[in-house]
Amino acid sequence: MRYNRFSVGFPDVHQNTKLLMHKTTLRPPGSMSLQFLSQQIFWIGRNLIAVLMMLAVTCITDSAQAGGGPENVFLVINEQSLSSKLVANHYTDLRKIPPKNILYLNSVPAKDAITNQDFQKLILEPILKAIARRKLNGSIDYIVYSSGFPTRVSIKDHQELLKAAVGKSFIAKYYGAMASITSMTYYSSRILQNDPTYMALSSNNYYRIPYPQALANPFRGELLKKYQNATAGLRAEGQEFADAQNTLISMAKNNPGQAAVLYQLARFFAVEGDRANAISFLTRAIRMGWKNKQFIQRDASFSGIKNDVLFKGLVDRVPESRSNMIASHGFRNAYHWAPNGMINGPGKGARYFLSAMLSITRGEGISDYDSVNYLTRAVQADFSHPKGTFYFTRTADVRTTTRFPNFQKSIGELNLLDHQSRIAKQIMPERRDDVLGLTCGTSKFDWAATGSRFLPGAIADNLTSTGAMFTNKSQTKCTEFLRFGAAGACGTVTEPYSIQAKFPHPLIHAHYAKGCSLAEAYYQSVHGPFQLLLVGDPLCQPFATPPTIRITSPSPMDVVKEKFALKIDSSQSQVNIAGYEIFLDGVMVLRTRSIENLDIDSGNIGDGFHELRVVAVASDEIETRGQAILPFLVNNHDHQVTIETEQFRPEFKDKIIINASTNYGQRIIIKLNHKTVGVINAQKGTTSLSPTVAGMGKIKIRAFAVSDDKSALSVSSTPLLIDVRGTLSQQPGL
Repeated sequence: MRYNRFSVGFPDVHQNTKLLMHKTTLRPPGSMSLQFLSQQIFWIGRNLIAVLMMLAVTCITDSAQAGGGPENVFLVINEQSLSSKLVANHYTDLRKIPPKNILYLNSVPAKDAITNQDFQKLILEPILKAIARRKLNGSIDYIVYSSGFPTRVSIKDHQELLKAAVGKSFIAKYYGAMASITSMTYYSSRILQNDPTYMALSSNNYYRIPYPQALANPFRGELLKKYQNATAGLRAEGQEFADAQNTLISMAKNNPGQAAVLYQLARFFAVEGDRANAISFLTRAIRMGWKNKQFIQRDASFSGIKNDVLFKGLVDRVPESRSNMIASHGFRNAYHWAPNGMINGPGKGARYFLSAMLSITRGEGISDYDSVNYLTRAVQADFSHPKGTFYFTRTADVRTTTRFPNFQKSIGELNLLDHQSRIAKQIMPERRDDVLGLTCGTSKFDWAATGSRFLPGAIADNLTSTGAMFTNKSQTKCTEFLRFGAAGACGTVTEPYSIQAKFPHPLIHAHYAKGCSLAEAYYQSVHGPFQLLLVGDPLCQPFATPPTIRITSPSPMDVVKEKFALKIDSSQSQVNIAGYEIFLDGVMVLRTRSIENLDIDSGNIGDGFHELRVVAVASDEIETRGQAILPFLVNNHDHQVTIETEQFRPEFKDKIIINASTNYGQRIIIKLNHKTVGVINAQKGTTSLSPTVAGMGKIKIRAFAVSDDKSALSVSSTPLLIDVRGTLSQQPGL
């Protein structure tokens, strides 16, 4: 949600049980006249009416939200793969992924490549249904796969559809019949509608395009024609000019995040001589991402006010840019991305899920050991602002010459951010211990032989043909970068040919250096990503500065009853905060611009253990998140359930014996994350958990006492923290 920029409405389905009694002063955006339609989401509690989902589109609500934290990740595990569970367990512990955000799939084909039909039926549809069923519609921005999944999806059926639509101009080799699982997930709404346009080389609306193009194409179809006719009115006079201006005003009202429309209105008012409105709309356009100082200064429409003190002051505050590409922007699934990379109103743009795979541990991939090591480094890199060098290699290989013309754009941006860059005339930088980013192009490499070292959080990008085809040894795989400590890399799952649009623009490093997450930097820099597999930690943010918040009351593990006050302190934050999100047991229950006092009615959530997360969202385009986590206990009815074991550090070969008891209900359900792993049909009993079900690593197990009365609330235990011990494999495929 753009808290500081435009209004957002929330579906009525979220208004039922009032878990939160909100006593706040809500401040609408000071520079905007748009009505702030709604500030609250109320938890539905035990009377939740399920949101019905049309799989292609409606599994996600139209409310906007800030993303980029563990609350926004939906982590998917292959239940049949020990490696998948091991990698996911470590990532869950490192990133503090909420249990409700974890899904186990038990019918994942044990193949490198699967059909589009199997991908939709066995993977994508169950994921989207689970998101809707768990009431996570308003918060999930990332769908992340652990290891153990197919990496390639056969899209012959969609290729035929595209061929029929394009006709004689269709060139089959450019639109190969194989896509990556991460890109298919990114384009999930198109995939489920059998819309093959995701294969177009300019299909990704989140891509950052040049400013002149951004001004020309904020919409599609009839709305684009209407926009073009209106902007042509800038050269008209009298009523024709006024009519065009009114059309743009209406467009701005319906699309308050569309910077191109706001910029056009600034031009109209400047030509008209209305200095105040010209500056007002230009201010809004800049706030929404129109941040090219040179473009504004060269625009003849502003010649009448170019010497105005307020106008000059506004333009002078626009940051310098060397790329001519639209500004970096934080990603939200709820944003409707326009063809020009800006944000349109509902239904007037594309929606996506950022998607990545944590590791590939079979075939020519890397080991479990290497996977855990690189993920640990990536998480530790967050907010560290490392000092190092971004390297761009230039050789005679077409793999580097294809991207060389764009090197200076990225280098210029990085220099403005006070980062060092270097063009290396070898296939890899040699004897360098400060590699913070790498753009290269070679079919094979031996990173160990270079004597160079990745700094924690580094992104490495190699343009080559089969970097993500893990069934052959013909070329070095993208996961080799992860094995040596990079936080992320990508590779193609089929022959892509040397087409720049299919690979990250070198500006990927500038997006990253501005504070974007690894996944945000990646998807902003690839215009046609359908053949690319993204592997790495999608949340890694070495260059971000998060808001600082803390919960001052209650204290962790305090026992509360009835209504209690939640007190939050953000006075020590180094960045401005645009708004807050409150999550209870993984579900967002409130979104607001400010919090002065917040009361919580614990009577609606049942006795026992609960977790509250308060997330503060930075007031800038990147929308970095800072969080505070509060575990607490509710006791309104003296109901309780306990869970015990003597095996807190069991070996992988040993069964985990679990004892549980309660004074409530008729049975006890044992859960690993959100998955039921045992049922005791009494108020006291014992069950066991096989380590092969849990997987190696740190896990959390909870007991829930439930009643046969379906309207009654369950009672939850404090989590049982268990570290399943075992030797990590140092070879892939084991």
